[in-house]
Amino acid sequence: MSVVIFDVDGVFLSEERCFDVSALSVHELLFNPRYLNLTQEKFKTSYTDEEIAEIRSKIFLDDEVLSRYKEMGLNSNWDMLYITFSIVYINLLKDSGINISNVDINDLYGIGEMLGDVEPDYGKVLEFLDGDEYTKETIYEGLVNYATSLKFLNEEDDFRTNSTLWLLGQHVYQEWYLGSERMKGSTLPIEGDKEGFLHQEEWLAPVEDLEKMLQNLIDRNLTIGIATGRSREETLIPFEAAGLLEYFKDERISTASEVKEAEAVEGVERQLSKPHPYSYLWTLYAQDEKYFEEAVKGENISDEKVYVVGDSVADFFCADKMEVEFIGTLTGLTGDDIIPTFTDLGVSRENLVPDVLSVENMVK
Repeated sequence: MSVVIFDVDGVFLSEERCFDVSALSVHELLFNPRYLNLTQEKFKTSYTDEEIAEIRSKIFLDDEVLSRYKEMGLNSNWDMLYITFSIVYINLLKDSGINISNVDINDLYGIGEMLGDVEPDYGKVLEFLDGDEYTKETIYEGLVNYATSLKFLNEEDDFRTNSTLWLLGQHVYQEWYLGSERMKGSTLPIEGDKEGFLHQEEWLAPVEDLEKMLQNLIDRNLTIGIATGRSREETLIPFEAAGLLEYFKDERISTASEVKEAEAVEGVERQLSKPHPYSYLWTLYAQDEKYFEEAVKGENISDEKVYVVGDSVADFFCADKMEVEFIGTLTGLTGDDIIPTFTDLGVSRENLVPDVLSVENMVK
């Protein structure tokens, strides 16, 4: 029996709204009166598509920063927005000249009161990325070193993943994406009137064609599953609304929610988000607890023929670690421009397909 495991963003769903929300989240942390409250731009809880495009272009330098993140295997929008904000924030602190030796850098409102008339320099993010050949595994260490070199780091964990500020960025992202109504149970403050982008998803192929493909795979006795960097809620809602959720067994859907649960297990001392293959392995193992240790270690002990279908370098690294076949869809951020990157990594050109519908003819 063969197992086909799909990524979601850049495969089934367009990544564009995720990147928009990442930009809006950075923008909010900078300009919301609740946070740094910089004065150069006005914060709102609703923007036109044109305004969103302008914000994203400014923050991510016409997507150059996003492309660099993707090339290094950084797959999480939560990480992308946090690293971007952190670099901008560190340089705001530097430019302001304030003494923060006894200040909690997690208190954005308090820091904002002291910053004065300083402007965010988004170009510093690209300068940081140019400073080393970062990978997903090394970029947080690089961020900590960057902060320390500027003598702003008071606590060792201030600029690490899952730090107080990282969790705040994640929270802001979730409210933008899910909408305020779905965040009412949060312990962190919400704005209350964000509509959310969850119901503005763009499928990368006609839904009826996706249904036909999935049913054909099942009819051929192939097992299908999902491994995504989205949270479980962000994954299930659009698939259910489109009528596609019924094709996937629940235990064959692994999301960022399951990854975070695994990282919280006592004894687990590593990040398990892509390019670590945990989510793919957890789907492959049908979330069977007896294989948890193997999934955490990134070990594929299955005898099944496995296909990983993704759009990013991070997905390729997962497949490579698992020693399984990778099929790349050219519907991600950079489209066909990613072909040389994949072929340089050893992916056959025949395994790079124009869209997810082509996968049906690739798997056996």
